Amino acid sequence: MLGLGIALYMMRETVAILLLALIVSTVLDRPVDSLERHKVPRILGTILVYLASFVLLAFLFYTVIPIAIIELGHLFNNLGGFVNDSLGVELSNGSAIFTNPDIQRFTGSLLSGEISFIEVLGRLVGGVTFVIATLVLSFYLTVSRDGVKKFLVAIFPDSTEEKVVTLYERTKKRIGKWFQAQLFLSLIIGLLAFTGLSLLGVKYALVLAVIASALELIPIVGPIFAGALAVSIALSSSLTLGFYTLLLFLGIQQLENNVFVPLVMRKRIGVHPVMILVAILGGAQIAGMVGVLLAVPTAVFIQEMAEEWMSVKTSKRKGRLAV
Repeated sequence: MLGLGIALYMMRETVAILLLALIVSTVLDRPVDSLERHKVPRILGTILVYLASFVLLAFLFYTVIPIAIIELGHLFNNLGGFVNDSLGVELSNGSAIFTNPDIQRFTGSLLSGEISFIEVLGRLVGGVTFVIATLVLSFYLTVSRDGVKKFLVAIFPDSTEEKVVTLYERTKKRIGKWFQAQLFLSLIIGLLAFTGLSLLGVKYALVLAVIASALELIPIVGPIFAGALAVSIALSSSLTLGFYTLLLFLGIQQLENNVFVPLVMRKRIGVHPVMILVAILGGAQIAGMVGVLLAVPTAVFIQEMAEEWMSVKTSKRKGRLAV
């Protein structure tokens, strides 16, 4: 076991590539399966899904994110006193991040299109080679029907094969439901926030909408923080604008709680919010952006293992009582 642990540590980048490829394949497998059910050849469906994902990510990276970075820098500069007093956050260091020449150069490269999409991903997760290896491996796993399942069957012994595949299927189903629901909610909340704030004339509407969309990942606390930040910005202009911004976010919350959440979560997703938050924070601390990407699937897998262990333990206890 010690030798295996050492080997895995030395191969940690390869293991990270494999895990990310498994996650990407698991997430994209559902739409590919759906296209295949509609008579689209699997290889063509895989190519279409990957291209659509690249287009969406490229749109975010080349338009929304650089503009949001610029606005966020201005936001830090103009809110120093308020946030320091209210939240105890030292914004002089935060604003310095956005005035850093490297950040400004990177943002300018995105806006001008001077940097390739693969390079952008590489800078986020650990290099162009890392990204290409992950994409190629995930593509092969997706283009083969039940590719991940076949891979697990190939590497695990016969004695544990059935249990591992069952655990993967349950984890895949839960991750798929969580990802679809979270993506839908984040996009809807971000669009509503941006539209409402823009119509009201609140400064930094785009960056506030991006923050609201991102914080949707953290139920209850996230939307409250996003709304409080937007109201604070609006209050710096006028009391009336602050009041209308408060009404806007209260309205968005009512729509989310009474319409969107029941719509996307009519089937239990079963990923505890606290577990998600702890996993993301821990993943970021351990492995940066790669850790963040692996955090939720790892947390779901651990939760499934814990539930499986508790189920076996309960069954054994009932068996002993019956005897």
